Amino acid sequence: MRIAVLTSHTARGMIEELVRGESGVIVVALPVHAIGMLRARTIARILERRRDLLETLRSADVVLIPGSVEGDAGEIEAVVGRPVYKATRSPVYLPAVLAHLKSGGSLSRVEPAERVIPRLRPPSTGWEEAFKIGGVPIPSRGPPMVLVSEVPPYTDPSRAEMLAARLTGDGADVIAVGCGIDEDPSDLEARVEAAASAGRPVVAEAPTRAHARAALGAGADGIIVSAGSAEETAGEVGRDHVVIVGSTSARELLDAEERLRVMGVERIVLDPSVQAPPFGFAESLARLREVALRSRSPVQFTAANVVEEVEADTHGVHALLALAAAEARASIYYVVEDSYKSYRGTAEAREAVDMAATAWTLRRTRDLYTRLLVVKQPHPPPKPPRFEAERVGYVEPVIDKRGYITIHVDHERGVIVAVYHYYRGGYVAVEGRHPTSIARALVRRVGLDAEHAAYLGYELSKAEIALRLGRTYVQDEPVITPVWEYNNYNSGGRLAGGCCERPGEGHTGGRALRGEGEPRPRGGDRQESEG
Repeated sequence: MRIAVLTSHTARGMIEELVRGESGVIVVALPVHAIGMLRARTIARILERRRDLLETLRSADVVLIPGSVEGDAGEIEAVVGRPVYKATRSPVYLPAVLAHLKSGGSLSRVEPAERVIPRLRPPSTGWEEAFKIGGVPIPSRGPPMVLVSEVPPYTDPSRAEMLAARLTGDGADVIAVGCGIDEDPSDLEARVEAAASAGRPVVAEAPTRAHARAALGAGADGIIVSAGSAEETAGEVGRDHVVIVGSTSARELLDAEERLRVMGVERIVLDPSVQAPPFGFAESLARLREVALRSRSPVQFTAANVVEEVEADTHGVHALLALAAAEARASIYYVVEDSYKSYRGTAEAREAVDMAATAWTLRRTRDLYTRLLVVKQPHPPPKPPRFEAERVGYVEPVIDKRGYITIHVDHERGVIVAVYHYYRGGYVAVEGRHPTSIARALVRRVGLDAEHAAYLGYELSKAEIALRLGRTYVQDEPVITPVWEYNNYNSGGRLAGGCCERPGEGHTGGRALRGEGEPRPRGGDRQESEG
């Protein structure tokens, strides 16, 4: 495949350096200073006047333009006569984009490649490798950071295998196996063997020497110990094993490191335990920085305490923590999904540590196109077309006298269940993952009227959001309520007002949420409030 990279004459040298050694890649420079500030339509007009550049581009199979170019690359494609796609906004990702394209991956004519390529890893920062855990290189000082995710203590071995596979799929580089001090070493051994089946290196908590012996005997690549027990448990490690030492004292960590090196242990990671704010977080960061400056060993940033204790959505917490870990030059970012609030936190942490490494490389934190903007987005929505429309308030529904609908979200099976209940008895139920298909199936099987079908579609859309976010779905109630809609708290701590209306319980009707001209009557109707 022959690929042409379209750039400006001022950036040509940098682009040629980035693609040096790439076969079949040519760099074509427009006579402009900053191509990324142009619109696609403008570039197309320039090329129409530059037949020499146009002929060069036509010799390629695919043309790439910067992801920061505004507009649809199809306007350039119409002039060039070759497929034109957007690369990334930052040119440092260009080698990764080329590899993606050459391997058969797709790109967009509208969106920059940061939004298209899954897990677009940051470019190399020229980091030095300290050693490997299993086959995973550990930087002497990050970023980048290796992501370690834990299978919690007391997890049944059968579930540990499935969990390790899921954590691996969510982006974990190394699997940690937790262990309680009162657990039988044989249980830890079984979990290590189960976790290793996911194909990632495994490290295991070892509160005693017996636990260390069991874990390493089961194939663990290293152990996690406290500074106080480091010497005793490290007596079981071999030359290729790693020892991760944790403590809330920088002095203890540095002393433990020195003692381990005297014993001949060379693969050491120091973990200055990070405490949750506002009860020691600032001190933790200072301790982390001190250990990183005074130690020869890689440093681990354990996010568990902060993520579990801070009552906020975890993707935002991971974003901030990963940036702090990068600034502290941590080499490992350690995650524990200890509660449902932090469920799938490994995937969030994967995105966060990659974002932090990219920010460190590019020396900026904005316009990184992180996928951690789950609910919000960096730019306001585009204005819709304007129509001469009738403004409506609450419209009384036509009641279906045959029956009513209930919607259920089964998170365990990953499906939405829609049920039509006949008043005379009996029901029709359909389930699936795609709301539109569920709606079509139920409408055709039951013969729903238009108004009831509209209600079904509305609730199924909410159910899909709840399923994808892992949230509890309650029919006829919002799935997500922004903070700014929680206002006018009364003395009892409940919301005074109607942003979370539950018909029949005395709420005023949620005018602010729905933006309607009149409140919905209290109590609702059976068609729109059953379930």
